[in-house]
Amino acid sequence: MRSPLLPALFGFVVTGAIMLTGTPATAQAATDYRCTDLVTQARTAAAGTTDATRAARARSFISTGVALCNARSAGPAARQFRSALRVLGVDEVRNAAPGQMAATAPTAGGN
Repeated sequence: MRSPLLPALFGFVVTGAIMLTGTPATAQAATDYRCTDLVTQARTAAAGTTDATRAARARSFISTGVALCNARSAGPAARQFRSALRVLGVDEVRNAAPGQMAATAPTAGGN
């Protein structure tokens, strides 16, 4: 015999799970600088190099970084993209407004 509360309980569990997960992984990863602009910089640099060995190493880092972005791990992904840029001998270009950088800069006093 099936309980009449089972459909209501199932709906409650599903609704609770949706509320706990919040924004889908692809939406969060797509808005993070590390998973949008940084990966574009790495891909552009890899496409512009003439050294096939360096390009292959960079593409490996980029591929791993993209997989990490898809897994909602933007920090480790950024390290992969920066490693690709380092292999290619290219500096990262940050497009932050001066006010944003000042807000996150450490203080001179150290405390």
